Amino acid sequence: MSESETEQSPEDAVREDVSLFLKRNFPQIEGHGGEFSITEVDLEERRVSINLTGACSGCGVSPMTTQAIQRRLPSDIDAVDRVSVTTGFDGLGDGNSSGRDVPSDVPF
Repeated sequence: MSESETEQSPEDAVREDVSLFLKRNFPQIEGHGGEFSITEVDLEERRVSINLTGACSGCGVSPMTTQAIQRRLPSDIDAVDRVSVTTGFDGLGDGNSSGRDVPSDVPF
């Protein structure tokens, strides 16, 4: 194990795992001009918050991407039970559930 790996905090490890998960499972985010940022990792609450920006803000498919992230990420990362994802659509009216936390036990 390298020195940088031993110095990595648990929060940084979760951030790295989430980033790798998104790049591996949702390459279309960056491939279509979108970007993601991990805005919060709460290890005590076992929750992570992600913000999708760029092309995701105007993409009609982003609500489906958001739901898929919220349901699949907790299955891949043991330290996460809840995921909150926001996009440029948040707060623009009814029908946008992308900012809600979704528990990992919600059936896909």
